[in-house]
Amino acid sequence: MTVTPLLSKHSVLRAIVYVENALAYKSLFHRSDFVCLKMYRFMQSLLYRILYGTTVAILMLLAFVEHPSSLSKSSDFTLNANDTRSIDLPFGVTHSIEFFCILLLIADFSCRWYLSELSIKRNKWLLAYAAVNTIHFLLFWMFIGTRWYSLRVYRVCRPFYMIQNSSIMKKMLKSIRKSMPEVAGVLSVLFLNLVIFGLSGLIIFSYNKDGGSNYFDNITSALWSLLVLITTANNPDVMIPYYRENRIVSFFFVVFIWLATYGLMNLLLAVIYNQFRQNFKVSVLDMVARRQVALRAAFEVLTQPAQRTSSKISESLEAANESDEDLIEDESYISYPKPNVLEVSLVIEVINQTRINSGYKKYVFAKLESSENFQTDYLDKEDFIKLFLDIETDYAEWYAAQCEYSDVGIASLRAIANNKFFELVGTLLAVINTGALLIVISEKPDEHHKRSGDDVVFFLNIVITIYFFLEQVLRILSFGVKKYFSTFRYCYDCLLTIVIIILMITFYIHKLRRHVEAMDNTLRLVNLCICLRIVRVLLQVKKLQYVLGTYLTLIRQMQVYLGILIALVYVFAIIGMELFEPKYTKLIHNMNATKDNGTVLLREECGTYWNLGYFSLNFDDFFASIVTLFTLMVVNNWHVIVDAFTRDRGSLYIIYFIVWWVLCVLIVLNVIIALILDAFIDRWDSKNSSLISDVNFHVNQFVEKSERARAVSETELVNALQLSKVIKNKFVVLKTDQLAEENEEIAGPSTGPTAVRGSVNI
Repeated sequence: MTVTPLLSKHSVLRAIVYVENALAYKSLFHRSDFVCLKMYRFMQSLLYRILYGTTVAILMLLAFVEHPSSLSKSSDFTLNANDTRSIDLPFGVTHSIEFFCILLLIADFSCRWYLSELSIKRNKWLLAYAAVNTIHFLLFWMFIGTRWYSLRVYRVCRPFYMIQNSSIMKKMLKSIRKSMPEVAGVLSVLFLNLVIFGLSGLIIFSYNKDGGSNYFDNITSALWSLLVLITTANNPDVMIPYYRENRIVSFFFVVFIWLATYGLMNLLLAVIYNQFRQNFKVSVLDMVARRQVALRAAFEVLTQPAQRTSSKISESLEAANESDEDLIEDESYISYPKPNVLEVSLVIEVINQTRINSGYKKYVFAKLESSENFQTDYLDKEDFIKLFLDIETDYAEWYAAQCEYSDVGIASLRAIANNKFFELVGTLLAVINTGALLIVISEKPDEHHKRSGDDVVFFLNIVITIYFFLEQVLRILSFGVKKYFSTFRYCYDCLLTIVIIILMITFYIHKLRRHVEAMDNTLRLVNLCICLRIVRVLLQVKKLQYVLGTYLTLIRQMQVYLGILIALVYVFAIIGMELFEPKYTKLIHNMNATKDNGTVLLREECGTYWNLGYFSLNFDDFFASIVTLFTLMVVNNWHVIVDAFTRDRGSLYIIYFIVWWVLCVLIVLNVIIALILDAFIDRWDSKNSSLISDVNFHVNQFVEKSERARAVSETELVNALQLSKVIKNKFVVLKTDQLAEENEEIAGPSTGPTAVRGSVNI
């Protein structure tokens, strides 16, 4: 028998923090004294995260109101001055707000640096945080002192604050960086293909220099024309002048498009999908390993000598506060049959003080109550880790099982609601309702909205709406409230039915008051809602349910996917404003601009920026810059915009637009497409639940449940605990044969997560 020593207030707090770290996939490499743990826990709180997020959001949104302000009706300088006049805030207002935000970010960095157990040189993101804060602060004060507006390029630092606070965005950037060698290989082949066809075009089409086309006048124009042709933005314009004289030259363009557009571009997507998925999976595996290490650390803290007690933690904390002693005074001791076990009551008390989802707490308590370990009051380290390792997916399964009524009297109602005939009747009524409405509207669209409540179609609407209302009541009674409102199809039917009922009641109120115009508008809304009911038919198709489920899941996760894109747009918008501000692009802002020979107005030349009226697409303010970059991202007629902005600044500035195309269209958008493809495949295999979101969604998407359990070996785990000073060598006794056996079992000869990623990055 082993006598259990006392539990310290400090140890309880360490265990709580480690459990919270595990659930958030965070590292243990932070200072663990009592004051630092309190400080660290506050920085992980919802209040602090809201404060940080608000600070970053305000800092990034300042670009819309800074000079030149985006607070105007239009960015088209050819319109009336009243439409383009912007509201500029006083110089000191925006800069005072920015200075306050910078101070908060510097304070945040100082706290992170103070709490970090690692040196700043070993923590790359913390080092980058320090560098960005320094550059941002120095350039800000240089701009305040000199008012040299070119210094405002420091605003490109702002998106960094958004990225560094998101673990998934950092993982995405790391995965993109690791995928660059393979991506660079495909881009090199694409560039080589461009050069070969560009030189060939110069040789083949040299005879047409007097034909009015300038696509292959020199190597620069040839490469640019073919680069635009890859995006099909100038097809068939680039081919027509030469094809008109000799149809044989069409083979040149056909072969180029097949090789570049349909070959290399799709090959690039395949490479990005394959490499990014592999690298991102390795990063996600490191996150899972981090969770295992944190859970093991919490277990070790609660089971190490001079760390445990049988009394409840809440009572112990009160006793410690009264006595001002670090150790809790308690005379009751419990004997354990073995040293490496943990009291279930102690686990419950730790969970009660842990900041986790209330649903997760209910699930853990339910699992402990139904576990055999609860009967013996002990948990070993394997059971303790399993309790939290897959808590998101386990909770989703447990929640689904809790969403049904268990009453025997509801069985008949559930049988009716699950009956295919019941679903078919509702679907047919939705089709009949919508079809009747469309027939009436198509025959007499003007008279239909003037009909009164005794109209046959309106009466049919009432009857069918009552049926749908009773249908929803039956589903709630049969499936239960939780399951009903956790299903998108049922929520959609319920919301639509409630809206139609409210609109019909409103219609009759207007009818009694003889408000003809209000009756007409209300009836239009009723008809619109009835048309939306046809979506119910689409939701009956199982394959479409998968597609819709994937789409809704991606919408919830899109803030993570688009975070990198938003940062990229922000940076290029700021740079574009500095490169192409009005004082440098006078030709663009000149309605009477002429070609190089000075005889032909550019607005009279077909297909030019001036002829197409693209004047609102410019870099005069931040909002206009974002819209312009989005237009360039779509790549339709993007060469027209590029040609206009490079006429003034010179052909060298075309590099800005090419770099934007490569980074945004070829890399970031392809990464987003790769994530969408993988999410769809994952959803099609029905592995993900709608209750799983954010970081857990990516863990569940990229890592199988069996891989999560083998994400870190015992050796790596112990080494990580020793590096984070959770345990010392004397607390861990592992035989060499045991370690070898564990490594062989976990890593395997050539497969498995450990073999893929090498050493764990915890």
